[in-house]
Amino acid sequence: MDRAIRMDLLRTHLKSIVRTAAILAVCAALPACLNAQPTKPCDVQGTLARVEGLLKLQHYADARIVLKRLQTCHGLSQAAVFKIGLLYEEGQDPSAAFAVFQSLPIDVPDRATHQYAIAVAEFDLGAYAKTVETLKSFQSDRPLDSKSANLLGVAYSKLGAYEAAFTALSDNLEQNPADLTSYLNLITVLSDAGRFGQAAEVATQAVAAFPGNADVLVARGSVYTQLGQLETAKRDFAAAIELAPHQVRPHLLLALSEFKLADFQGASASLRVAIQSGAVDSDIHYLLAECLLKIDPANAGAAISELNRAIALNGNSVQARTLRGKLQLESGQVKEAFADLSLAHQLAPASRSAAYNLARAETKLGMTEQAKALFKKFHTPNGDSPDDLDDPNLQKAPQTGGAGSQEPR
Repeated sequence: MDRAIRMDLLRTHLKSIVRTAAILAVCAALPACLNAQPTKPCDVQGTLARVEGLLKLQHYADARIVLKRLQTCHGLSQAAVFKIGLLYEEGQDPSAAFAVFQSLPIDVPDRATHQYAIAVAEFDLGAYAKTVETLKSFQSDRPLDSKSANLLGVAYSKLGAYEAAFTALSDNLEQNPADLTSYLNLITVLSDAGRFGQAAEVATQAVAAFPGNADVLVARGSVYTQLGQLETAKRDFAAAIELAPHQVRPHLLLALSEFKLADFQGASASLRVAIQSGAVDSDIHYLLAECLLKIDPANAGAAISELNRAIALNGNSVQARTLRGKLQLESGQVKEAFADLSLAHQLAPASRSAAYNLARAETKLGMTEQAKALFKKFHTPNGDSPDDLDDPNLQKAPQTGGAGSQEPR
């Protein structure tokens, strides 16, 4: 199962630790907001609130500029410096966050919070072994709280130490049986280790422990998909939609199950229901394009319209770029196809379908040497068509998470 293991919930814990200032109104004009001079030499609280506003708008680079400017102020309290570190972390700059945390005494604002903040920064830097070391060193003094135990389990799984991850998460569930995050992480770890039967058992326990929760139904449905029990998976996804009709992921996974069962009309109908419910997601339009072509291979125009929508929502969608390029190639739009396929191959060099169709486009454009190199690289001795080997990319298993998920990778 996908290794993106609900770090969104872990970060939510971190961001809520020292929130003391109420969220203020975001500046209406961003440049004016950035260039505005504070009324005092260092308006610490006002600047921190301004950064929070920028982060809400996902203006991460601008937020980092303001934070660096704030760090030059004299007389900052240790609490304010720690808050700066948290905002760096939220602004996707774990290196800066780590440096800030390391500059402070270990008991600011308290030892447990400080150690956890360092561990999260190390995790986001990809230093999973250091994350484990940090959390284990703290565990020698006192038991880990639930969020730290979850982070420890996730870090172990990133290192491929699935037994250690299983132990950390199972022990935490014994101590905190109402911890939804531990259930979801444990399901993911077991699936990553190929222990789908156990993952299904844990998922069923989670469904019983959290009745009316869409995420656990999505998690169990994803495990059933791995087990090849598509009809059972469909029932879980349909139930999740009943509980959370505005979540994108249950709609997408229900349609994907129907697609795998060759029910292309059903999958198409499910995707249209999702769109009508307000779902805005690139993969929904990509999968709808696949369905339209399965229903009527001659209906390339309708499929391209859906692919255009998919790419407008996510310009880096390899699946959508590849399929649109292939259709453009077949309709004689070679230059347009070359542009799409070149980008798809750049984004995913291992994609056989993108490489194969790019080589076809290069051949038509007279780029024979480049085409030969690609054909040679992706030649398959068993004679399989590269297109078949990617059929379709959405066959990859989804992550267990429901809320906040954007891509079925």
